[in-house]
Amino acid sequence: MWVISAILIVAILGLLAYLDTRKPKNFPPGPRWYPIIGCAWQLSKLRKATGCLAKTTGELAAKYGPVVGVRVGTDRIVFAYGYDAIHEFTTRDEFNGRPDGIFYRTRTWGQRRGVLLTDGEFWVDQRKFVLRQLREFGFGKKSMSDMIQGEGSAMVENIKKKIEDTGGACVLRMDDLFGIHVLNTLWTMVSGNKCTSDDKEIRSLQVILTELLAKVHMDGALFSHYPILRHLCPDYSGYTMFHGVHKRMWRFFALEIQKLKATYNPYDLRGFIDVYLKMLHSPERKESFTEGQLLAICVDLFVAGSETTTKTLGFAFLYLILYPDVQRKAQEEIDRVIGRNRLPNLNDRPHLQYVECVVLESLRMFGCRAFIIPHRASKDAYLSGYLIPKDTIILGSLQSTLLDGGWANPEIFDPERYIKNGSIEVPDRFIPFGFGKHRCMGETLARANVFLIIACLLQTFNFTALPSEPPTTDFIDGVTPGPKPFKALVTLR
Repeated sequence: MWVISAILIVAILGLLAYLDTRKPKNFPPGPRWYPIIGCAWQLSKLRKATGCLAKTTGELAAKYGPVVGVRVGTDRIVFAYGYDAIHEFTTRDEFNGRPDGIFYRTRTWGQRRGVLLTDGEFWVDQRKFVLRQLREFGFGKKSMSDMIQGEGSAMVENIKKKIEDTGGACVLRMDDLFGIHVLNTLWTMVSGNKCTSDDKEIRSLQVILTELLAKVHMDGALFSHYPILRHLCPDYSGYTMFHGVHKRMWRFFALEIQKLKATYNPYDLRGFIDVYLKMLHSPERKESFTEGQLLAICVDLFVAGSETTTKTLGFAFLYLILYPDVQRKAQEEIDRVIGRNRLPNLNDRPHLQYVECVVLESLRMFGCRAFIIPHRASKDAYLSGYLIPKDTIILGSLQSTLLDGGWANPEIFDPERYIKNGSIEVPDRFIPFGFGKHRCMGETLARANVFLIIACLLQTFNFTALPSEPPTTDFIDGVTPGPKPFKALVTLR
């Protein structure tokens, strides 16, 4: 009898294993699926060979086409490669959901909160409120220019002091130079306060956040694809670190909110947090407005608002060091248009075409290594003729639009590629901030930060490579790609 039972068990397990390898009908082409792991082994092998997820998707697209279907553990994932495929999924409502699951809910204490990874009516109400209030406190206004200019001035003075202390030149680690200053322009709008460059807690948060985002990727982490691993091996699966970093951020921002609540005055609103607190006491308040949601928004703004801009600036100065002629041309334009007697401001932007093109090229060099924030199919739908079942995650590779797909000499840092007949022309495929309803809501602030910080620093300093430590264009792969640590010799012009 036990023999028959054993045979039945083996047969059932074999059938389940076989069914686990079957793809949905008309699912996009991709690597073979194996029981339990799906394509994880093939993807891991290809990723080691290429060095990053962006190049991995390029290899997959070259073999299978612009829409590639994979499965990793419990997750079905579709990679969209190329402008047409990305444009299609980012502009259709049925693909405008955000992923749900342990990886995404762990960010916000097990619930769907915030504005970065939520969807539906909840997301619409919260995003609209956030954008409206941040515009009120600076987005796109003169006050935003003043705030960034103030941070640029602080950076200039700090570097001048270091040069004086070292007798005419100083060596700076460039990839770690911008974080606090970028965060301050956003945090001033959010809270009405500024962080100081010697704030140990905020610096510690930035360090561990950068480390975390280098260890997980846009398609998730080991514990997100195999949720049981967070119980069986929480350290190895990445769960311990992921949860621990977010717990520190919750604690930090919860304390900041409590400080602001203690001095809150509904007739003297200092920033976004005060306006949100006022909404919490309003008869017009919807259920989606809670103190927990306010905390989640602060976490989202910290993660998305500082990391990407900081890393874009890192790439900007990496390439300005590698291409000294570009640095010199930008400085000549700043001298011609502004001179040396005042700092640049956003009103100078239309007159600093070459500097603006340096910004565009820096965004391209950051973006071509990145992905659009994941989307989710909210129902069964077709993409480029393939069936995308409900709850499938969709990732758009920006390498396909910012590096491949028609750029002349795409690996070269060439700001002049955007100048046509004396004016700036940006191709349709230039989409570092995404597309559609989920387009990055911090685009205005990010572009202003990158422009003004580049202009302020180039106006005053020369940045050159250290012969003993030449920088490399190799980068750290992760949720947000970043340049590998590099230094520059900085001198006064």
